[in-house]
Amino acid sequence: MAVKQKIQNLLQHLNNGVYEKNEAITLALLSAVAGESIFLLGAPGVAKSLIARRLKFAFKDGKTFEYLMSRFSTPDEIFGPVSISKLKDEDKYERIVKNYLPDAEIVFLDEIWKAGPSIQNSLLTVINEKVFRNGEQEIKVPMKALISASNELPAQNEGLEALWDRFLVRLVVEGVQKQESFNAMISENLDSYKDNVDNSLKITNAEYEQWSKEIDKIEIPANVFNVIDVIRKKLQAHNDNEKNTENQIYISDRRWRKIVRLLRTSAFLNDRNAVDLMDCFLIKECLWNEEGQRNLIYQIVRDVIQNYGYNITPKLNAIENELADFWEIIAQKTSYIKNIAIPKIYDNSYFKILDVLNQNLLIEIETYNELDDNYSARNLFADNRGYYRSNTSYRIKAGKQVNTISFDERIKQGEYDYNTRKYKEVVEIKRDTIKKVEVLTFKKTTTNIPYDTVINKWNDKVQQILDITKELKSNIEQYEKQDLGVYNSNILVNKDNTKVFIENLQHSLKFIEKLEIEVKRIKNFYEQIKQDDNISLSMLNLVTKQNHFALKDLINFDFKQPNERNENKFFTKEKCKSLEKFNVVNSNDFLNISKELISKLLDGDRNYERFKEIEKEMIIA
Repeated sequence: MAVKQKIQNLLQHLNNGVYEKNEAITLALLSAVAGESIFLLGAPGVAKSLIARRLKFAFKDGKTFEYLMSRFSTPDEIFGPVSISKLKDEDKYERIVKNYLPDAEIVFLDEIWKAGPSIQNSLLTVINEKVFRNGEQEIKVPMKALISASNELPAQNEGLEALWDRFLVRLVVEGVQKQESFNAMISENLDSYKDNVDNSLKITNAEYEQWSKEIDKIEIPANVFNVIDVIRKKLQAHNDNEKNTENQIYISDRRWRKIVRLLRTSAFLNDRNAVDLMDCFLIKECLWNEEGQRNLIYQIVRDVIQNYGYNITPKLNAIENELADFWEIIAQKTSYIKNIAIPKIYDNSYFKILDVLNQNLLIEIETYNELDDNYSARNLFADNRGYYRSNTSYRIKAGKQVNTISFDERIKQGEYDYNTRKYKEVVEIKRDTIKKVEVLTFKKTTTNIPYDTVINKWNDKVQQILDITKELKSNIEQYEKQDLGVYNSNILVNKDNTKVFIENLQHSLKFIEKLEIEVKRIKNFYEQIKQDDNISLSMLNLVTKQNHFALKDLINFDFKQPNERNENKFFTKEKCKSLEKFNVVNSNDFLNISKELISKLLDGDRNYERFKEIEKEMIIA
């Protein structure tokens, strides 16, 4: 029979007739096989002594010793009386240890903290070294397990710290909680003190010795070492905190060594050749010194196992940072700063044409927009003390360059020539004379299609990241099938602890899905990009963490139709109307105006002539 199956059947027999003490009996048996001691804390009448008496049935022909301590207890009552004959005939001070603690394999000491110093001092070497000094000789004690119990913890500053440190496992035992179990416990005829364990299930001395050798060979993987290391660091951080000066958690090196052997024992009894993360949950019952520290210790152990045991978050964080860098590279390669010029608007209706016959003329915006490649007669206007009046008609057409107008030949009659009796013709404007329209210039971020070689390189990058996430998902799937199955089959640790690993796996899978979506979004972005598109705010937010004027709330809306979303936050209808006068009618246009101009607009500055004095710059820092 395999060791695991034997221990599982043995635990079932030990728990027969005992209610809700499975954890205590399990830890007591585990401690016994590991050769360690366990302390049970609980009120009177919660079956602490019953647990010890049931444990003795786990060992074949196991000798037991139990005693209720008091402040009047003497070493003779625990370690055996002094041999009078030896003292009289041989002048030797030796005890008769048969049927006393030095001769027992299973020892139960109730109310141990009430024992006197002479008993406690002798117990130190018995527990730790399994040796009892009897007169001139040292006796090797066959004790496999020492179970102590009390309804109180050792008093501080009374020299009990060393003895307390010898008890590796500390467990709080409570009364029966479930109603069904309680009803059965008070009503059924129980024979809990009867040995009902089959002899084939009992642990023999030969098995115990062989198991002890095998336990020492159990491997400790790197993730278990890491869990222990992080727990130690967190406990040290707790102790270093000034707030915890009176609540120190001291764990000796000896205790850590014993903890590791307890984990090895758990692995061995589960038919494994290496400790796993499920075994690490046993650590929580080995670290607390005061009852008020239990919840803190439990939380630390749980969090460390979850975050530092099987945890691929660091790898996922690395991928996330890599994607952020990828975005920045794409932003640099797919955008550039373009100088933009738009005609300046006068009185909401006119553009200005510069230097026409030594003066500036104005053309109606509607007329300007109607110009094509053919000359046609159009009225232009001159400025006279703020009033516009019609001038002579000009034949004009749209210039070949942006923001220019082409004038047809214009001939004016000059001075009268008395010889020819005709007016001289003066050419004022030559055919195809180009005149500029006054413009406002500023910089605008626009898109740029990268070369095919760059696109191919990015595709390789995307595929590389997707291959990594695929491998991580495969590892998680394999871990879920194999390791979680092993964790659930652990017969010595509460199966509810597997929730920690399930939560971790679910979190990791969601993280991976998020990264894969981001990768696909990146690819879609650079594949769909077009030349000289304005960089919209939604695109901008992909590659920058800066939010000027909380502009992330201004995506994709027209200022001509203010709604609750933008009006309540930034713009009243009056301010939206003011923006239109600057040819700013949507969020894209808004992005391309300098911060200073935005500030003035939002403050209601209506001095439009100052517009040309404001330095134009990108809104993106």
